[in-house]
Amino acid sequence: MNFLDTFRSIELILETGEVPLVVGESGIGKTALANKVARDKGWKLVVIDGNLLKEGEIGGLPTVESYITTSAQGCKVEKKTTVYAVHTKLREIDNEIENGNNVLLFIDELNRCEHTVQQELMNLILNREINGYKLNENVKILAAMNPSNEYGADLDYQVVDMDPAQENRFVWLNMESDANEWINWAMNNGIEPKVVEFISTFPEYLHKINDGDINATPRSFERISKTYSVYKEKQDSIPKAVFLNVVKGNVGGVIAQEFMSFINSDAKPIISYNDVFSGEVLDEKVVEQAKNENHTRLYISAMNILKSLESDIQNDKLNSGGFDYIHRLVEFLRLYPVDLMVGIMKDIKNSYEDLYKIAIENEEFVDLYFQSYSLIRG
Repeated sequence: MNFLDTFRSIELILETGEVPLVVGESGIGKTALANKVARDKGWKLVVIDGNLLKEGEIGGLPTVESYITTSAQGCKVEKKTTVYAVHTKLREIDNEIENGNNVLLFIDELNRCEHTVQQELMNLILNREINGYKLNENVKILAAMNPSNEYGADLDYQVVDMDPAQENRFVWLNMESDANEWINWAMNNGIEPKVVEFISTFPEYLHKINDGDINATPRSFERISKTYSVYKEKQDSIPKAVFLNVVKGNVGGVIAQEFMSFINSDAKPIISYNDVFSGEVLDEKVVEQAKNENHTRLYISAMNILKSLESDIQNDKLNSGGFDYIHRLVEFLRLYPVDLMVGIMKDIKNSYEDLYKIAIENEEFVDLYFQSYSLIRG
């Protein structure tokens, strides 16, 4: 399932008090998913990376303390007891609870730690306690791991598989990369437009296994975006060969060369807001380009246009002067493949409240939606 479906599934599972286990390749966005869950719920996020823990660390090192008790003869007797130190991450949870916050405990790399560490984490996850430390009831748990060969992994991760009894204690969610989901995220999180356009042109590169070379993941392109941002500002002092080497180190040689060619070419720009809404009629060049674009580039065009329309409505800048923006939007959307068009119209309803209020009053918009939906349903 994609990012959004996984997110919604996690919300439902947490409501039932169970523990979701997200299974996905490295770099696919599991940490970003945990951040979104915590942010949307208003919870504080605490992350434990199982891969970084050593045996006994999360359970706390044992110390010996004395205490006084009364013997059968009524005498005071000093005895010894073992007390375990509280790990800094567990103390972080306690601090947030004391401050009146709910907490999402995200335990990552559950199957890439030592077996003894995994058992300690499983005790915390399934029993909500470890060596006398108990999780507060206002702590929700989300776990994640990389797929192993047992679960059909494409890559050969060094993992420690759980036994069947442990596996049965989780609700399993298999997460996969989705180009449109990533593009939507990227457009709202400062990813360089050229990087977004590159993925829109080559969506198959978002998560690509390169035999004998570096594999490309969504996280790779996030790093490339940061690098490209610096490179753009300092092209005079950073040789192309140096930039190419850094890109290679993120996505491998073949994709790196493709990316360099893409940013240096005069690739046709994505259809923009001005392209669609300029002129008394929709330009034939725009019509022709839309008919020949791939789904992903069309999706980016639509998202950019919807964001601009929503912003103009909110800032009272949509002074139509007799121009029917919704009619032009409908005219443009008619050029889209039916499944993509329906998806975008659903996005308008779910994510663009002010635009939707205007669009739903437009008979053309409503008719287009139901006509398209009927075609999909057959």
